[in-house]
Amino acid sequence: MNNVMQKTIAKEVTFEGKGLHSGQNCKVRLIPYHEDSGILFKRVDILEDNIIPADFKYISNSNLCTTLKNYNSEANIFTVEHLLAAIKGNDIDNILIECNSAEIPALDGSALEFDSIIKKAGIHHQANSFKKYIIVKKKVTVNNKYGSKITLNPSSEFKLKCLIKFPEPIGQQSLEFNKPLTEIYKDVFNSRTFCFFKDIEKMKKNGLAKGGSLKNAIVIRNKEILNENGLRDKNEFVKHKVLDLIGDLALGNYNLIGAIDAICPGHEINKSILEKLFSSYDNYKILDEKQYDLVSKIGTGLVTSNI
Repeated sequence: MNNVMQKTIAKEVTFEGKGLHSGQNCKVRLIPYHEDSGILFKRVDILEDNIIPADFKYISNSNLCTTLKNYNSEANIFTVEHLLAAIKGNDIDNILIECNSAEIPALDGSALEFDSIIKKAGIHHQANSFKKYIIVKKKVTVNNKYGSKITLNPSSEFKLKCLIKFPEPIGQQSLEFNKPLTEIYKDVFNSRTFCFFKDIEKMKKNGLAKGGSLKNAIVIRNKEILNENGLRDKNEFVKHKVLDLIGDLALGNYNLIGAIDAICPGHEINKSILEKLFSSYDNYKILDEKQYDLVSKIGTGLVTSNI
């Protein structure tokens, strides 16, 4: 039954680093948390109303990164997606994330170092509470004027497809997975964020990318990769979009059972598909504890047709 029970980390662990966009240093402490608490951020540099749930309803901005905000105070936290991907990729349900400034460190621009930090802390099985699953019952689709589109379909097993289209040297890349999210994560967790050199000046004028460097991002100029050691994988670009999608979908608060088809995904449309999914009870079903005897191999994403 361990695969359907909630999990947290086994011990506290601390790390720090510079934010990709703010350029400010942030010290982060990951703390084991109790059953059914979910993922919570806490701004320890703010005294009141400093808790920010990792929930799509608290997204205040999705421009180039995902920003969460406590609407009762000035407490916000941004660039949360890679840490959230590492948390969900390690199958963690409950954790408190204390931060002493507003941006999660970029580290190497992927989830690689976050993954090592979480594995150092270890995983603790919480034997008294079942995981929270949500089953897609009805096809839901969102798209935007930029050509991005995400569709969720009912499926008896977890599936994910992702396609991206960019100027060269990226071009069109696609991946298709038919396995659990935690296994997909293992294929994409070391893929780094990327940008075109021509966009950096614009980002800086908008107060972004102050902490960006070739150590935490892939940079492309004149169709060439500027990073000394090049890419980690020929599909690193589309893999990073999958990593972002995993992190953003963590804000749905449930372990999703369904099929995801994403075309040119980004933080804004990732938010939109969560809003659309939860906009009607017709779209989904929450698996309750009484139905766990119907679940077959739920750890691998497979469920019975009786649910």
